[in-house]
Amino acid sequence: MDRKVRECLNGEHGSYILPFLWLHGEPKERLYKEILAIKNSGIKEFCAESRPYDNFCKDEWWDDFGFILKTARELDMRVWLLDDQKFPTGYANGYLEKEENACLRKRLIREIQIDVVGPMKNAKAFVGGRIDKDEKIIKIIAYKHNSSDEALDYKTAIDLTDKLNDGFVYFDIPKGAWRVSVTVETSYENKNERLYYYIDMLNPDSCHAMIDAIYAPHYEHFKEYFGNTFAGFFSDEPGFLNVAYTYYNSLGQIGSRYPWREDLPKMIAQSAGIDEKAIWLALPSLWENLGDISSLVRMHYMEVVTRLYSENFSYMLGNWCREHNVMYIGHVIEDMGAHTRLGYGSGHYFRALDGQDMAGIDIVLMQDIPGISNSIHRAPLADGGEADPAFFRYTLPKLASSHAHIQPLKKGRAMCEVFGAFGWAEGLPFMKGLADIMLASGINYFVPHAFSPKDEDTDCPPHFYNGGKNIQYPLFKNLMEYMGRTSHILSEGKHKADVAVFYNAEGEWTGGENQLFYNLCRTLTQGLIDFDIIPYDTLENAQVKNGRLQVNGEEYGALIVSESEIMPVSRLKCFARLANEGLDVIFTDSLPQKCAEKFDISRLLPCFEAVPTSKIVLELRNRNLCHVSGDGEGVDFLRFYHVTRENKDIYLFSNEGVFSDIDANITLKQTGKCLIYDPWDNKCYYTEAENGKLHLYLEKGNMIFVIFGTEIPNGTPKMTYETEREELPIRFEIAIKEEGEEKFEVIAENSECFDISAPNQYPRFSGEIRYRAKFMAKEGFDVLDLGQVGEIAEVWLNDKYLGARINSPYKFNMVEAIKNGENELEIVVKSNLAHKRSDWFSSYMQIPPSGILGEISLCKYQ
Repeated sequence: MDRKVRECLNGEHGSYILPFLWLHGEPKERLYKEILAIKNSGIKEFCAESRPYDNFCKDEWWDDFGFILKTARELDMRVWLLDDQKFPTGYANGYLEKEENACLRKRLIREIQIDVVGPMKNAKAFVGGRIDKDEKIIKIIAYKHNSSDEALDYKTAIDLTDKLNDGFVYFDIPKGAWRVSVTVETSYENKNERLYYYIDMLNPDSCHAMIDAIYAPHYEHFKEYFGNTFAGFFSDEPGFLNVAYTYYNSLGQIGSRYPWREDLPKMIAQSAGIDEKAIWLALPSLWENLGDISSLVRMHYMEVVTRLYSENFSYMLGNWCREHNVMYIGHVIEDMGAHTRLGYGSGHYFRALDGQDMAGIDIVLMQDIPGISNSIHRAPLADGGEADPAFFRYTLPKLASSHAHIQPLKKGRAMCEVFGAFGWAEGLPFMKGLADIMLASGINYFVPHAFSPKDEDTDCPPHFYNGGKNIQYPLFKNLMEYMGRTSHILSEGKHKADVAVFYNAEGEWTGGENQLFYNLCRTLTQGLIDFDIIPYDTLENAQVKNGRLQVNGEEYGALIVSESEIMPVSRLKCFARLANEGLDVIFTDSLPQKCAEKFDISRLLPCFEAVPTSKIVLELRNRNLCHVSGDGEGVDFLRFYHVTRENKDIYLFSNEGVFSDIDANITLKQTGKCLIYDPWDNKCYYTEAENGKLHLYLEKGNMIFVIFGTEIPNGTPKMTYETEREELPIRFEIAIKEEGEEKFEVIAENSECFDISAPNQYPRFSGEIRYRAKFMAKEGFDVLDLGQVGEIAEVWLNDKYLGARINSPYKFNMVEAIKNGENELEIVVKSNLAHKRSDWFSSYMQIPPSGILGEISLCKYQ
């Protein structure tokens, strides 16, 4: 049997869950109670959430965090620390608010535009009229307008910088319409905005403030815990932060402020392979359309600043942590493509996280809703609140799992912060749906959000324990153990993908027409084609062997590049080299038209092919590049993930559908007997894939593992499927117990099931509902199906506990408890918590009904 399956069956799976513990300065006895609640959830570590703590890194903090570490050691747990006092990471606990550290504050550049007309000799423009006292003009360039649009003629550039005198620039305006572009070195736009005092990702001394203000002091206070009880630091959504409140801060935006340091033009020139003077003359192309030169400057500006971010921040903190025997983890803001941009973003997902020990993402704020896979939905996000599953479901988790696969430092660890800020409407069924989406994409570490010792904390619910008031908390452990077991099976294996998708940040950086690669990711996933997303930094040194791309032990049969009008020459040359070594390099829809640099790409284009996105799945299958296919009912909702470990092929199969079962035949490369592992029930079965055809019946919302190449232990039962069902005519005594109450109150006798929270019943009810009844056994029907349930259910039959279900199907095996004749049934259902709390976050989600809605059936299996 597979080693990790055996460990799961023995309750010995590893530690993959580290929830946030929000801290506000609560009494130690309250802290201890919350930590114990984490421990009792089957969780072995947690991440202390410091940002609500007013006295972070002061005496009160050292006392409380010391108590937390001591308690964790006594409970054989580990502790992580969110690494700043304010959100997002980069405030450095106020280090840059001190005037002696003012030199470390971020520097930016902005543009002033003055439109003039000539000819006019001895003209002047008052460029100093829009300059603040802490700003300085660093370049003044005039360009001629050549058209009715915003395009300017770079070839006409006139450097007027030395014509500046006392706020005026003096010059002779040539004939025609001209624009004077004034580049101004500045700071953050609003000094009262808290982001003003955030570190500068382009300045290593500024980034080191994180170590000086937070990391090093924690080591000085708690060095004896480092590398044992204290596991490491967690950075939460650091970014360039040159502007706030938007995911869409790309270059080419008039009026925007962009990150700056004095030697950037020199570094951009070196990156682009041109003269520094040319970069200075084209610097306004960060805002203006100066023709072809704009693509070059923007591309290499982003190339330089994202590498600086990686070196100055990600690797600096990561290396410090590893030198002190702890790990460095976290994530950036990825939302709707922000990971390739400035502002809230970090410019390049992979570079921003290269220095960390886990790849990381988050999925919060209704960014994904199980059941919505092809349409944009509304969520409490910036920039209009749109959440597109093409990104949040089919691309975002693959960024993390891909990074975990291709970079040795990650050692296969892909983390997701999950469940936070969905509101109290997010019950355990919804949580499992989100977890399954992440697991099926290869995520194997989770930071659930959150535990809070604050009474009725309104900050980003749900809170899993809530001082013991969360009625669903006792079954939260079931979910955590399920996620832990599934993560355990996915870890320490070699991922088996079909193709690689190029991480096409460059297509956006260059400013040409392009398709973001998110729809490509969705098309491949829904077409049962697995992939990793791979950046140029990895491809640059990759090799091709026997027609397959080789990266850190991973193999890919083709490289797919999303449509881009303009690409950097270095990328095109890399793709051409890989193609000449035997790899299929396919662009979606059309080939590039030009490169960002002055280079004739016509000799490179014959190395590539263009295939419409709508036909990419069929094309890859025709080339025999895909190793899983399916045919049958519900196959559109089938998701898979394949790893190999110790000569075993391990497939995760998940039903992403929330209403449909899957009854399909799956074609695989493997054949013969295989082990089936159910991670929810923690049980094994076996079946057989005859001639590589596996019959897969997967009920809605369920997930299983299919394992080839492992022995089938004696006594392992064969996988069975429902063959017949009959509705169970049953009437209940129904009693309810409001959250916080001790006794049930009978509200109906000899009653059919109904929605307890219906308008004419108990619309604000949040609590437990007890159903008691008797029924006659029916020979051969030994599984009870409750049908629709709102929201989680536990069942006892003849006083024997049959278990708990937190999502569909609400089925319970009665074999060990049922008896001939009359049987006594008791069911306890715990409702959704939003009926009572009705918080703001929950206003973005549907709230399920309460209780058993039926229809209740008895099922027969073969």
